[in-house]
Amino acid sequence: MAVTGKIQNIQALRGIAVLLVVLFHLLSIEQKYGGAVYILPDFFQFGMFGVDLFFVISGFVMVSVTRGKFQILNEALKFFYHRVARIYPLYWVYTTLLLIVFFIQPMWINNAQGNQVDILASFLLLPSHILPLVVVGWSLIHELYFYIVFFMLLLWLPEKYLKYSLLFWGGSIAVVNLSFDSNNPAIQIISHPLTIEFIGGCFIAILYFQKEINISNKILLILTISSVVPSLFAFVYYQNITGLIIPLGWWRVIIFGIPALVLVSCVLAAEKNGFIFHSSLIRVGDISYSIYLSHILTLSVFGRIWQKFSSDNIIDNIVLIPILIILVLIVGFLSYFIIEKPLLRLSHKIA
Repeated sequence: MAVTGKIQNIQALRGIAVLLVVLFHLLSIEQKYGGAVYILPDFFQFGMFGVDLFFVISGFVMVSVTRGKFQILNEALKFFYHRVARIYPLYWVYTTLLLIVFFIQPMWINNAQGNQVDILASFLLLPSHILPLVVVGWSLIHELYFYIVFFMLLLWLPEKYLKYSLLFWGGSIAVVNLSFDSNNPAIQIISHPLTIEFIGGCFIAILYFQKEINISNKILLILTISSVVPSLFAFVYYQNITGLIIPLGWWRVIIFGIPALVLVSCVLAAEKNGFIFHSSLIRVGDISYSIYLSHILTLSVFGRIWQKFSSDNIIDNIVLIPILIILVLIVGFLSYFIIEKPLLRLSHKIA
């Protein structure tokens, strides 16, 4: 089936994903700077699910933008160039900004790992035992690995074999991950189960463009609820049983990855049925990368200001939390139009 035009619900899902991640980090900001009484519930930690949504969406987009371009050198090079140009320039802006902060006040950076910094790994998004300066850069390392494999291996095979090569890739990940326990950060990335979420997104795209599937919006809504709600309960149960905040390894794929696959599939099918998310979510999706890279810095800066007058009642929390969310959106908006969009125009001009 020929599908043309921009898929708006994918942009809206990006908006939802980044807002979930913001809520996840907002919870820790309130607990760190907002006094002794909190109003945000612990289940806001479920917001980390937004990262898994991004991974599935990335897999879908990669297959979408490369349709009909396999085994063509020029197209493969353009694909990789645009992927790299999409990730690095804006990321370098925020990495440089945080590096300056680190030189001035090192105790403000990477508290969870003893304020250690690997500058080269941070700038190049190389696998490392130390988190990048921009903490959310850990997910971009997975993204970059996915792009490299897609470019160096999959794009050179006939497109009709894509689903088989994806199955082989996923199977190899499972075998290596379950057979070896390595401390090497590069091997950990290569064999990490999170790549299965990218591969799942690729299969969604293959089905989306090849199969005509008609499911009513009511059924799609039921499917979405019946996957996301159990995911939330499974997440809370996992935390209670293990004492861990973040699901590890295959458990993350089961708890977050599977519902992310269902959610992406359902919203794509719903758009074919005529349902499109509100334009405000689509706009947030457009600036989601700027929000993603800037939101922790924004929350941390204004969180420290909040700490100056925070009290042990909930009044300041009720007032400041919505303001923090608005500030995150404003900074993301400014970042997109002042920094990200000009950088994208420049990269396209260079291409």
